[in-house]
Amino acid sequence: MSAYTGGPARRRRQSDRTEGTRNPLVALAIALPVAALLAFAFGGWSQFAVQATSVVHLIGR
Repeated sequence: MSAYTGGPARRRRQSDRTEGTRNPLVALAIALPVAALLAFAFGGWSQFAVQATSVVHLIGR
């Protein structure tokens, strides 16, 4: 006896896709605002500034 899954199975045809892969810049445009929002929400900006200052001081020596 097979389980009912709610309807007929749908498969995409190969011709349904226009490119096949997403441009990396599109992925970056999606990920950067989310990363900025999370960094702002959890105090990541101040932590980033502290780390960047430390690196600048180390390089300056």
